Amino acid sequence: MSSKSVGDDLKVSRTAAFTRFAETLRLYVGRGGRFSYKELERKSGVPARMIEAYRYEPDHEEWRAAPLEHVLSLIAALGPEFASDMLALADQGAFWLPDDGDPNPGEFAAETSENTTEIVRRAADGVFCAEDRKHLKAVGQRKIQNGMKLVAMGSKAA
Repeated sequence: MSSKSVGDDLKVSRTAAFTRFAETLRLYVGRGGRFSYKELERKSGVPARMIEAYRYEPDHEEWRAAPLEHVLSLIAALGPEFASDMLALADQGAFWLPDDGDPNPGEFAAETSENTTEIVRRAADGVFCAEDRKHLKAVGQRKIQNGMKLVAMGSKAA
C-alpha cells in the first residue's frame, strides 16, 4: 500500500491551498487586518467563529476546512485583491466584473486604441525603461478593465 496521500500529484495540494487560505485571511481579518471578524461576517454571511477557525494552519487543533461556499462568500466580500492572493497558487489573478452596462462602442474603441498606441510609443526605442514601466502598469490596468468589460458583455450574450 502506498504512503502517498490523495491529491499528492495535484498542482496545488490540499495542504498548500488551505495554508494559503489561512495566511491570506490573516492579512485581511483580525488584529492588524482590514476587517474584524464581525465585520467580515456581516459582509460575507460566514459565521465569525468559522472565519477564526479558517485562519489557523491545517495542522492546528482549532483549524476547520472551509467549504467552497464559504471560500467564495469570503472572496465576494473581500474582493479581487484577496482572490488574487489566493489564486497566485494557480498562477492566476482576479478582477471585479463591471456591472455598469455596456460601454459606448466608439469611446471603448478609442480608449483601447489609445492604450495600444502608448505601448507602441514606449516600445519604439526597443527598451522598456523604469519610467516606461510605471506608465505601462497603468496601461495594463486599463487594458484589464477594458477586457473585463468585454467579458461582461459576452456573459450577457449566453
